[in-house]
Amino acid sequence: MKINSKDVGVVSFGIKTGIITFDDNISDVIKKYFLKNKSMIQTGDIVCITEAIVGITQHNFVTLDSVVTQIKSKLKLKEDSTVGLLYPILSRNRFSMLLKAIARTVPKGKVIIQLLFPDDEQGNQIINKEFYSKKLKKSFEDKISEKEIGKNRYIHPETSVDYISLYKDIINKEGAKAEVYLANSTKYMVENKPDAIIVCNVHHREDTLNALKARKYKKTISLQHVFNDPSKKVYSEYGLLGSNILDPVNETIKLAPKNGDVFCKNIQKMIKKEFKKDVEVLIYGDGAYKDPESGIYELADPVSCFGVTPGIKNRNRIGVKTKFLMQKLYNEGKSKKEILKLIEIEKQKFLKTQKKDSFSAEGTTPRKIENLVCSLADLVSGSADANTPIVVVRGFF
Repeated sequence: MKINSKDVGVVSFGIKTGIITFDDNISDVIKKYFLKNKSMIQTGDIVCITEAIVGITQHNFVTLDSVVTQIKSKLKLKEDSTVGLLYPILSRNRFSMLLKAIARTVPKGKVIIQLLFPDDEQGNQIINKEFYSKKLKKSFEDKISEKEIGKNRYIHPETSVDYISLYKDIINKEGAKAEVYLANSTKYMVENKPDAIIVCNVHHREDTLNALKARKYKKTISLQHVFNDPSKKVYSEYGLLGSNILDPVNETIKLAPKNGDVFCKNIQKMIKKEFKKDVEVLIYGDGAYKDPESGIYELADPVSCFGVTPGIKNRNRIGVKTKFLMQKLYNEGKSKKEILKLIEIEKQKFLKTQKKDSFSAEGTTPRKIENLVCSLADLVSGSADANTPIVVVRGFF
């Protein structure tokens, strides 16, 4: 199907690459599929590559036992130690394997999990607000024990998983004792006096670390502090954040990509050399999408964008609000032809001045291009599980 580029705005499409394994070279894969149909790549496009295949082909994965070794070393844990976990997300893919590793560090000890309520950082509900506020007479500042929750724990609406039971079972199978409760203040964990605390939330981890510091608690790390050493062959800037299960049988975890910006520049150079096209490149993770019905926030990765070329790095997408200008010019008695011409002039003027507080920009919200495009790519590819790990976005600028 041929579409005149003047008749459409932003277009995005996924490229079916088939299975990509550890043996593949991503640059060669991209080249192969663009050679099959050269019209798939044009100057001005943004080539988006999912973080999963970048991490896999970088061989950026670790075994569970190596995670155990690092956690033991960093926190000086013994077999019978007690370790506290603050605010882990409710996710089998993202956290269950990490929990298994943590429990394995203290097989004769105890793991205490403190969950946020009424939902975790990604919007996964753990308890009904009506129940804890009216039945239990609890406030947002209180602690709610597992016994108080009883049978009123919330079953995940999408997966039907009881995460309290799941997490306790994982801990018990490694030999450790398990305690789970709900609380939104770090004071409850500190009152338990564990031998060490691991901060497990993603986006507010620094706030949590600072809250512990303010309570004079020192023996703590976040998930970002494990496997984040750039001097090692396998690492991620984000440590274990952004990791997920790769092979549950052989107990391996894939880390987020390393050297993302360098990777993107290399792909950009390859496309320029092979196809004579000037494009931008980025590595996308989870899109920043919040489901309006379940309230679940898709962004379980620490960032949406794990790497990007300089041309769009930290650039905002801002523009004029067409409907405001149209109405203003219409009220002034301008014809459709005149309105279109004047709006185009205003757009070009705005692109040069970038005055975000002007009337033309009223109603528009500046956002980073990389985050917008990553969210679009994830909706096209990742969230749909469409076997299209490469997405091309056209007409964005």
